[in-house]
Parts: sequence; C-alpha cells; structure tokens
Amino acid sequence: MSELLSTSGNRLLGLCDDASRAVTSSIRDMIGTASGGQMVNMGADGTPTKVIDRAAENAVLDVLQSSGMGFLVLSEERGEVRIGENPDHFLHLDPLDGTFNAISGIPFYALSIYISGDDCRLGYIYDLARGQRFYAEAGRGAYAGSGEGICVSRNEDFKNFSISAYTIRPNTGRITGIGNRVRRIRTLGSASLEMALVARGMLDAFVDLRGMMRVVDVAAGILIIEEAGGRVSDSDGNKLQMAGDMWQKRCLVGSNGRRHEDLLKLIDGGCD
Repeated sequence: MSELLSTSGNRLLGLCDDASRAVTSSIRDMIGTASGGQMVNMGADGTPTKVIDRAAENAVLDVLQSSGMGFLVLSEERGEVRIGENPDHFLHLDPLDGTFNAISGIPFYALSIYISGDDCRLGYIYDLARGQRFYAEAGRGAYAGSGEGICVSRNEDFKNFSISAYTIRPNTGRITGIGNRVRRIRTLGSASLEMALVARGMLDAFVDLRGMMRVVDVAAGILIIEEAGGRVSDSDGNKLQMAGDMWQKRCLVGSNGRRHEDLLKLIDGGCD
C-alpha cells in the first residue's frame, strides 16, 4: 500500500490490485490465440465483445462482488452493473484496453479503473503485459510501481515532442497540423496505457481526434495525468467531466501542459 494515499485511497488501491491479479490470471492462456478473439456478443459500447474481454470483465466483477463494498459500475462490455445494495462508489471499468493487441500477442494492453465517491477519487491503470501499475488519488499525486512518484515531461520544444495520436477516416487530416510540427507520432493501441506514459514523462502528449471518446477508456488516465502535473482537455480547451455515460462525442488532448494551447491550435477542423 501507499503511505501517500488516504485510508480510503489505500483500500481502493488494494481492491484494484486484487482485480489486476484476477484479470492477469483469467486471460493468461488466451494471449496471442485465435480462441481469445472469438466474438461473444456486442458490448455496451457498440463494439464486439471477445472471449478474452468477457473473461477479463468477469474477473473484475467477481473481485468487486467479494469485496463487501457497494459499486455502481459502468463497464465497456456489460454496461451498467450494480454491486451491493447501497453503492457508495461509481466505477468506470475497461477490463481490457487493447484487445486487438492482446489477441495478436502484442504486449501492450491494460486494465483501467476509475473510482469516484464522496471520500476520494482514484485512477488505476495496470499494464497487463509487464505487470506495472500506475495510480493516482485526487490531490495526492501520481505514482507507479510500489509508490514511485511520477511526473510529466518538461519538454517545451515541438521539434522534440513525441506523442501518441488517434484519428479516424474521413477526418484524418485533423492530425496534419500536429504531425507537421512534432518529432514523432505513435499509435500504440491502448489509450489508457498511452495516457499513463504521458503521466510518467515517456510521451509528451496523447491526442484522440476521433470524436468518439469512451469515458471508461480515459477516466483513470485523465486523473493520473493531472496528478502528475499535466493537463487534459477537449479540443476547445475545456475540462472533461466524467459523467455516467459511456460515450462523450468529443476529442481529448492530454499533455505535459507546456504547449497544450499550441497543440489545440494545430488541430485541423475541430472535433465537436
């Protein structure tokens, strides 16, 4: 546990650690297999739920059920799930962010959990391939591993900026202005984990210009970036609110904060 978190934060962090161990165990034999990629049904987010997604989700829900705590869960696969008679926490869950990577054997996929309640707000991202956790409690900083404090990069020079970016046809031109200025762009396939890399200073920014943001993908990452000293906004510079809806038809820009306004100006055509 972390001495830097509140009592409630530590309790929730322990629960998230239990969930990450359960997910790791449940999907281990499916990584890189065709069977793990078989479709089960359409998920609550409107995309196909694969066998491996369902296994990961069930593993987390089982941990929550056995915790004795109450949660109202918004999950990418099953939608809204109530756990306990009197839920006192709202939990945004993406049990496997980076499904394509996982079933293809590409070691970049994560568990993402964001928990909000009256006593605290906690963001938790677990790199399932490397066994690395990132977490933050509102007002108490951001951390990796066993409690190592993390912070965003100090890079201010676009010529040295490395960012992760997403766009979608037919609006791929939205990224052109940024692409013409930064040093390198990567698309790694797990939004939550890419946001964790921004928080740790390994990337300078994360930009999602698809205009189809899933809250469960980014809720934890937003808190972790902000607690690491960065900034997250929509493409107009407005702060994003983590409501109980699955979708927000907006774009997201998360950065080290040093050139955030300039990044917004480089987005071509807007997102909303």
